[in-house]
Amino acid sequence: MFRSQAFRLPGRGRLGRWLTALLLACSVLPVLAQTARPTDALGRYILAGRWEEAEAELASLRGRLDVDPVEILFLTGMMAQGQKQYDRAVESYRRILDAQPSIVRVRLELARALYEKGDDQAAKYHFELAMAGGLPPTVQANVQRYLDQIRRRRDWTLDAGFGLLPDSNINTGSNQQYVSIGGLPFTLSTEAREKSGIGAQLSVQGTKSLRLADRWQLRAFGSALRRDYPDSAFDDMILRGGVGPRRLFERGEFGIAPFYSERRFGNDILNRADGLRADGQWQFAPRFIAEGALEYQRVTYPTFPDRNGGVTWSFLGMRYLASAETQLLLGVDYYRDDARDPTFRNESTGWTLGHFRDWAWALSTGLTVRVADTQYQGIQPLFGEYRNDRFTTITANLTKRDWSFYDFVPTVSITFFDNDSSIPFYSFQRRQVLFAVNRRL
Repeated sequence: MFRSQAFRLPGRGRLGRWLTALLLACSVLPVLAQTARPTDALGRYILAGRWEEAEAELASLRGRLDVDPVEILFLTGMMAQGQKQYDRAVESYRRILDAQPSIVRVRLELARALYEKGDDQAAKYHFELAMAGGLPPTVQANVQRYLDQIRRRRDWTLDAGFGLLPDSNINTGSNQQYVSIGGLPFTLSTEAREKSGIGAQLSVQGTKSLRLADRWQLRAFGSALRRDYPDSAFDDMILRGGVGPRRLFERGEFGIAPFYSERRFGNDILNRADGLRADGQWQFAPRFIAEGALEYQRVTYPTFPDRNGGVTWSFLGMRYLASAETQLLLGVDYYRDDARDPTFRNESTGWTLGHFRDWAWALSTGLTVRVADTQYQGIQPLFGEYRNDRFTTITANLTKRDWSFYDFVPTVSITFFDNDSSIPFYSFQRRQVLFAVNRRL
């Protein structure tokens, strides 16, 4: 029933109506090819566009034991799409995928309904996963056309998330009770040791695009991340924004933009930065998507001028669409801080592995592991030796897809940080548990 069929971009006017009828025919004919099925009449009504009869037939089929509920949901979605009731269609397809996320045909129709609804970010997510379902070449080509159209018509995007954040070490303090300085033992003060707390986190990010030409855009972007704790001395906020040109391709995009960022810690300015960012994405094969970014910024610390200097950061990642419900990520990043004082100068290289999957029972999981080695150039004056760190981050996410409220779904994220330093004073561990709600894809 859910065999992949070729489908095309929506047209306009008479051509658009003809393409819609063709799509409905391709969708329903596999059902009609079976003999003496209870849903045959419903399929014929949908194919003919006789919506009143289709709605009445659908009502009569609900609850019957001889009718597959998945088939009813699928035909409900197709009927809703034919009537441009995209919210209803999206809900029907999502209910199927919540139970059986591997059905490629349903994921394709969900992506198309989200596209028609204007939810391009979610449509892109499902189109990309559908590409891993072994689609025929003609269907792959049409999916690529949808993805290209999403890039070209993108006007604005907005993502937001908020939640509670229990944190075992809000000040990234040392887990050591004693420290040796100059060969003498010292007891660390309470302020220098790890301190726990429960905070609140809010994240917002968005883009706004202005079309300059057929495949050129001027895109502005901005983001804000805010963490508040009962002790305001550890409140943390990062603001960031920029604007620049972007070139669109049939299978990807590339942009470059100057930007400004600011970080406040304890509600006071910690640093300001201005710089230049280049980033892009390229889907060079149906199952492989390459992503990369490069930034250079000049950072100033109003109260710590010795930390002023240039910062370079780069990332190169590869996403592998293993199946219609699974993605894998491999990434490498590089960071270099050329602070004025050699004590703060450092460079690091990190590796990231990720696994993301949609499961039955409307559950989605993610597991990300990053390991980075950092070397500091200058001798640490208090300890008289060089510092080398290994920083490990492990994050596990669990999302309940069908607990949706205005397209927001609950997510539990558990993150473990471990910094193993050659100087024990700088070693620490940290555990965060974020109970949040985020936009559903």
